[in-house]
Amino acid sequence: MTGQFEESTNPEVQGIADEIGSTVAEAYNALLEGREAQLAAEIAPLDAEKEILTKEYIDIQTAAENLKALLPAQERQAQREADELLCAGRAELAQVKIAEAKQAAEAPSAMEKRRQEINARLEAIADERQAVARHVFSEWYVQLQTIIRSTEHALFVQLLDTSKAEMYRFQDRHDLGATLERPFGGLVTDGHLQNLTSDEQSPEWQAGHRFYGGREAGRR
Repeated sequence: MTGQFEESTNPEVQGIADEIGSTVAEAYNALLEGREAQLAAEIAPLDAEKEILTKEYIDIQTAAENLKALLPAQERQAQREADELLCAGRAELAQVKIAEAKQAAEAPSAMEKRRQEINARLEAIADERQAVARHVFSEWYVQLQTIIRSTEHALFVQLLDTSKAEMYRFQDRHDLGATLERPFGGLVTDGHLQNLTSDEQSPEWQAGHRFYGGREAGRR
């Protein structure tokens, strides 16, 4: 195609044409905003839980490191106090001290178990976030497809095909088609049809070629 696009000299027609493009852009932008809002709403609880668990994990790690340094001294102190209580004939209180020492000794193991639980939950949250993203993408894609298919139909079927037919109807109504005397003299030429759309160097044509080019019939 070598024709050059010229804007309509009719302000009303040009305004309607511009409005069509603006409406499509607004619909697309609204769809994007809706997608991001849905994604944020569904991911927010997961992110909040992740933040809480991450803080707990750091706190446990800090406490475990501090306890690791203090634990031997605490065990010795508890055992010493238990021995003193036994010597004083207070066996029951001595057993309490021994139980406290045992509980303190088991604390690092309990902390490690909790850290493992947090790690497992954080991994699950990451999987859930991805599942949410896939779900939101799927819903967004269907709506995006609806906009594109509707615009596609309006352009190619309602506008281009109808315009082509109308050109020939106008030509026939005014007896301007090709005749034996003028076999190549019809009003409507291939150039008229080709120049309705952008040429091969245009971004519009290139984009169309990327999406339509090479597609086998029946695969759509």
